[in-house]
Amino acid sequence: MKNFSRRDCLQAMAAAAGMSALAMPCMSLAAQNLVVNTYGGRWEKFWRSDLMPMFMKTAGVQTTLDVGLGKNFVANLRAAGVEKPPYSILMVNENIASLVRAEGYFEPIPAAKVPNLANVYPILRNPGDNGVRGIVSTIGIGYRKDLVKTPPKSWSDLWSNPEFKGKIGLYQIGNTAAMLFLLMTAKLYGGSQDAIDRAFAEIKKLLPFTQADWSGTLSTMLTRGDVTVAVIDFPEIVALQKKGVPVEMVLPTEGVLAFEQSFNVLKNAPAKEEAYKYLDFILRADVQEMMAREFFTSPTHMGSKLPPDLARDVPVSGERMKSIFQFDWAKVNPQVAAITDRWNREMK
Repeated sequence: MKNFSRRDCLQAMAAAAGMSALAMPCMSLAAQNLVVNTYGGRWEKFWRSDLMPMFMKTAGVQTTLDVGLGKNFVANLRAAGVEKPPYSILMVNENIASLVRAEGYFEPIPAAKVPNLANVYPILRNPGDNGVRGIVSTIGIGYRKDLVKTPPKSWSDLWSNPEFKGKIGLYQIGNTAAMLFLLMTAKLYGGSQDAIDRAFAEIKKLLPFTQADWSGTLSTMLTRGDVTVAVIDFPEIVALQKKGVPVEMVLPTEGVLAFEQSFNVLKNAPAKEEAYKYLDFILRADVQEMMAREFFTSPTHMGSKLPPDLARDVPVSGERMKSIFQFDWAKVNPQVAAITDRWNREMK
């Protein structure tokens, strides 16, 4: 596995504008190896120490790790263009993937090339298999056991339980989880994800609430007792529990939300066969179980079995996967700018 600096790649691309891609080290590297993108921190560490060595050993494919954020990966794609993408397979949040998909970068995944695609829960396979959600981190309600008298059971309890007034933590609208919460509220109170006005009206009833930019900030707020109940991803609650913070997670009766990492094969991938092998590897039952133990994510392989000690920390698996709310991001994306502006003006 080779280290690959995105900055080096982009600088080379800028310096070599007008030159053949074959003269660019990063492009020739991508043509001979599989560039695998992932995020920093624990993700990078896990990819380097566990996933990539295992993949290279079993598939015989050399890889180059590209570490960054979703917006950086998309910027790289757009800088290179549809015809010469720097990636063969791309992992990003599904809401971001849907934007790129609409620009024509991806193509359907052939089931014959990725046998484990057949083992993925149907709700996680995009129409026509143009992308598949391969890593799922579920979002529900977390609360302080020592500060809440009546634990929540449903999303509607956020509105109906008076002891939550002024003590609710939500994500800022710039976080995907806030948009998920808005769309879910539209479905629950307006009947469809299109009922945006109704969702705004209902969420304004929760004011005043505290907003956080990401899960770590919500965790800090819960730890300090600044908020006693929060819309938060379950892995954060598990992490707090292991630190001794008296918190509990709740699977709302209406269903759960989820951060969904979408895997997409590039139409003009420089290493398409290797991309298929990598995707098939990621979707394997044992690899899904490895990620569940590392990140407390919900396995996407229908045959994955979680041992009892792990099942407690991963509350959504098996049949419960059907409880994950699904949204049509292609319909949402054109509204994101307007929704963000409105949220920032009205949710104060």
